[in-house]
Amino acid sequence: MMSRNETIAKINGMIGDIKVAMLTTVDEDGDFHSRPMMTQKREFDGVLWFFANRSSDKVREIAANPSVNVAYVDNGNYVSLAGSGEIVTDVLQKEALWNDALKVWFEDGPQSADVVLIRVDAKSAQYWDTPGSGIGQAVNMIKVMLTGDKDAAGESQKVTF
Repeated sequence: MMSRNETIAKINGMIGDIKVAMLTTVDEDGDFHSRPMMTQKREFDGVLWFFANRSSDKVREIAANPSVNVAYVDNGNYVSLAGSGEIVTDVLQKEALWNDALKVWFEDGPQSADVVLIRVDAKSAQYWDTPGSGIGQAVNMIKVMLTGDKDAAGESQKVTF
């Protein structure tokens, strides 16, 4: 079993270069809603940050039910993080995470009361770390089917923080 620091390092290595994640929230009827979100702050330390508009559905849904999921997919690596979402309005935190590319969505900048942060504290993660690129992954899957060697498909774990 990995330590908390080893788990965070593993997840950080898998999602560190992925810019867009799918954030899933739960609405008042218990239905799931997923949408692409740009992750702020590059290094994963157990917390994920996203900018949002205060009046958005995702903000209302997190305020009513903080259970969220964040999924990352890239080049055969899959990470699904389950956690608790929180709406953060602190201007200093918004300024610290701000970058000018965000002006496309948030014209009034981080000082605006309409701009909030979604903080996700990860509780657990499920990941599948596959070796190689697309062709290598296909070869590995054929190896699994022919030999039964499931380890060739990559490493899959459920971890807690």
